[in-house]
Amino acid sequence: MAKNPELLVQKRVMTRKRIYIIGGMTFIVVAFILFSPYGVITRLNLAGEIVDLEKTSTRMRATEDSLRKTVVRLQTDSTEIERLARERYGYVRPGELVFIIKRDTAQ
Repeated sequence: MAKNPELLVQKRVMTRKRIYIIGGMTFIVVAFILFSPYGVITRLNLAGEIVDLEKTSTRMRATEDSLRKTVVRLQTDSTEIERLARERYGYVRPGELVFIIKRDTAQ
């Protein structure tokens, strides 16, 4: 029994259509996995953002700790208050000499 040549051509065409359809669907699925709001690229960007936020949080905690120490020092240490008053407001004790040094701004 000889095979019909038209039937073979029709099967090849159907096979190509299936390959194109499966290839197109695969492309769509891969594109969705990569670029969707829940995709791989979004997850990688969010992971990088998490690392940056953790670094920022660590820096801010260190700053907060130093500020808390400064507050405690200002509440308990009178010499610290005196030092700040001298630096910021130019306070002097009676009998002290103040030397004002002017810087040359031409440089």
